[in-house]
Amino acid sequence: MNLLDQSRIAWAVSRYDFWMDSRGVPRRARKELRQELTANLTDATAHAGSRAAVLAIGSPRALAEAAGEAHEGRPRWSYAAGVAGLVLAALSYAWMFTLFGFSDGVIASGVTGREVSQTSFPWGTELTATVEPGNTAFSVGGTFPWVIVVVTLLVFLLAAQPWRPFTRGRRRSAASTPQRA
Repeated sequence: MNLLDQSRIAWAVSRYDFWMDSRGVPRRARKELRQELTANLTDATAHAGSRAAVLAIGSPRALAEAAGEAHEGRPRWSYAAGVAGLVLAALSYAWMFTLFGFSDGVIASGVTGREVSQTSFPWGTELTATVEPGNTAFSVGGTFPWVIVVVTLLVFLLAAQPWRPFTRGRRRSAASTPQRA
């Protein structure tokens, strides 16, 4: 098996693992299922080639959804941590650009030798900037907005769905109840 075959198999297995993680499959079960898929793809590669072997398994997402049905009632902590991390980074960058815009406005206004303060929108925090006479130096500061932390925690909870173990029986009983005409 050459390097290209190994990379195709590794890419298929990593996509499968990602989707299993997003479906809430526990780490130990994911490890066993990854090993099984790797062994099956390696055997199929010996017979038909890696491209045919990877295409034969179909979509790694669909495969992971089938594997995740047994663990459907588990919260998705890893998935939620990734989503919350992206939201935290995006909101932090937005706040940082608010600071840059505020400092640029203070410098462009020509105010020197005193401190300029303003409440930032939409963050609700106090921003301050000072430009030294002669525009030789400036400083800018502000407190980190609590709104960013609250939104990040809310996104984490919504993505993790910690209520899933408590609603597991309701979904099954609703699915098994016949609909009346």
